[in-house]
Amino acid sequence: MKCPRCKSDEKIKDGIVKQKQRYKCKECGFRYTVASGSGAKPLYLRKVALQLYLEGLGFRSIGRVLGVSNVTVLNWIRAFGEQVAELKGSEQVIYAEMDEMHTYVGQKKTINGYGLLLIDIGKNSSTSLLVTEALRQGKSSGMRLKAKLDGTVATDYWQPYEQFVPGEKHIQSKAETYTVEGYNSIFRHFLARMRRKTKCYTKSVHMLELSILLLMHKRNGTLSILN
Repeated sequence: MKCPRCKSDEKIKDGIVKQKQRYKCKECGFRYTVASGSGAKPLYLRKVALQLYLEGLGFRSIGRVLGVSNVTVLNWIRAFGEQVAELKGSEQVIYAEMDEMHTYVGQKKTINGYGLLLIDIGKNSSTSLLVTEALRQGKSSGMRLKAKLDGTVATDYWQPYEQFVPGEKHIQSKAETYTVEGYNSIFRHFLARMRRKTKCYTKSVHMLELSILLLMHKRNGTLSILN
């Protein structure tokens, strides 16, 4: 660092002031401290991290590529997720497809985990409406889900659906769930934490929700952060 007064490079250390190194210029005798640099990474680098995350890389992989810690990447992605709006639709959903998808939350040894990730979509609709359920598995989960269901619901033949989807609204057919199964495939492909037999897993339900929210905004073309 050059002397702010005479621009000389010749200097000697001259003590510590407010936890910063102070120097004395050999040429003019001017005393000055080292300006503290900002540790904030540029926005473009954070956007690159988000793009890599939504292309299927995990936090540690992104950190190795960009030369930052995995915790830094986590904080960036979480901050981006908390900036975007929830996915909501003004129209009433009269037809929904439902499919189950299992993942770990907290640790890989967790067996109970959290409840279902549901995608409500209008018939032949190109826009997905995301509904996340962070429900502990238990007797009350089905009843709480049942209260949210309205209109016709299509599922596969997984037996637990019969316990909370009203029979008069329930259609069981693999031919009627190909859209939601396609979205689940997208989740597993583009989010490392959702893949089978992966070393990545979700530490919190909140981060899982933000991850899916960011991906669906990107798929819907509404993720303005990347513009």
